Parts: sequence; C-alpha cells; structure tokens
Amino acid sequence: MVKLLKYEMRKQQTSRMVIGTILLVCVLGFALGMLLGREKLAAVSLAVLMVATFFVVFYVGIESILVLNRDLKTKQSYMLWMVPKSIWEILGSKFLAAILQMLIVFVMYVAAGIICVLVTLQYTGHLSDLFKMIRQVGEFYIDGGISIPSVIWGFAEIFLGWTEVIMAGFVGVILSRTLLLNAKYSGFLAVVVFFAIIIAVEKIYDLICPAICFNIGASGFNPGFVLYYLIVGFILFGVSGWMAEKKLSV
Repeated sequence: MVKLLKYEMRKQQTSRMVIGTILLVCVLGFALGMLLGREKLAAVSLAVLMVATFFVVFYVGIESILVLNRDLKTKQSYMLWMVPKSIWEILGSKFLAAILQMLIVFVMYVAAGIICVLVTLQYTGHLSDLFKMIRQVGEFYIDGGISIPSVIWGFAEIFLGWTEVIMAGFVGVILSRTLLLNAKYSGFLAVVVFFAIIIAVEKIYDLICPAICFNIGASGFNPGFVLYYLIVGFILFGVSGWMAEKKLSV
C-alpha cells in the first residue's frame, strides 16, 4: 500500500512543482514590490496569486479523477492494474494520494500567505499592526458568534463534500471503462452519471435530514451529516471497487 501511495504521489509531482513555482514567483514579485517600493509590481503579483488560486483549487480537486481516467486509457498506466495488488489497495492509494495532494497544496498556500504577511510587516515597520489585526479577528469571532470549533467543522464539511465528488468521479470513470466501454458516448454518459450521483446524494440528504440531523454544542457539529456522507463514501468506493474487480478487463 505504501509503495502504491508513493507511486500515485509521483504522478502528481509535476502539478505540485507547477503550483509551487507559481506561488514562488508571485511571492517573490510581491516581496520585491513591497521592499523596493514598487507598489504596482506588488499589486500585480498579488492579483495573479488570487486568480491562480481559483484554478489551482479547481484542478487539485479533480486531479485524482483525471489521473484515474488516464490510468484506464493509456497502455503504460494501464499496467498498474496488473500488479500483484488488490483492486481495493489500488483505489485506496489513489484516494489517499488525492487527500495528501490537497493537504500539501494547502500547506504551500499557508506558507506563501505567512511570507506575504511578514514582508508587509517589514515594509510598514509596525509589528503592533499584526497583533491589532489578530485581536480584531478574535473580537469578530466572539461578537459574531463564530468559534474555532465552528471553523474547524466548516472545513470538515467541505472535506466531506469533496470526498463525495472524488468518489462519484471514480464511479463515473470506471463505469466509462467497464459497463459503458462499448457505448457510443461512454464519456458523455459517465459525466451524466457523475452529476446524477452528486444530485441524488444531495437530494437524499435533504429528504432524510429532518430525521438524522441535529447539532451538538455551539460549533454546529452534526453527527448525522458525518454519518451520512461516510456511508455514501463507502458505498461509492465499494461500487467503484466492485466494477473494477469484476468488470475491468486487463
């Protein structure tokens, strides 16, 4: 499993290098602009960073689906499915690689943000501004009823939703290479299945939410939400594994 995970991470190494290069160029441009008094350069660098963030988040979110699709279409990547490992280990390593990729990119952005803040402080020369900002943010959280646990829960909801998208994407891709392999519009049908799964999952949740949803504490933690999306994730993963194990021809 560890070897498979390392192999999957190497497949996404190029995208990490590209993202890291973009971040480095933007941060250097911002730093030079601030330290040399070139405000236009700093503003342009920051604007490029913000625009790039949208595309980076979108691409990293679906990259694992694109990698799986490539693994089932190209002959060299197709050899992965012939190694003496179970289908479940292969799919599991792909999913874990998707999680690690997101975490690595997140850390890269956090590091870039910290550098930009430190450069700004160096430029303004007022370290007290940072503490003032932190205090204001804390007061905003308290006055607005927002707490650290609620923020953590918000990120957890996003992660669970993203997990559903990845699992639905796995089902769609494997479906296009197995049951729909000889269909005239297999790719289009797989996309339709993908969106149909996403819509169905959300509709079912809306229907059963009154029965399973309840919040615990001020954070808004909803165990029913967690349980539902975990079950959905396991079902979608099971469907992907079953199709790959029973229907995938290698």
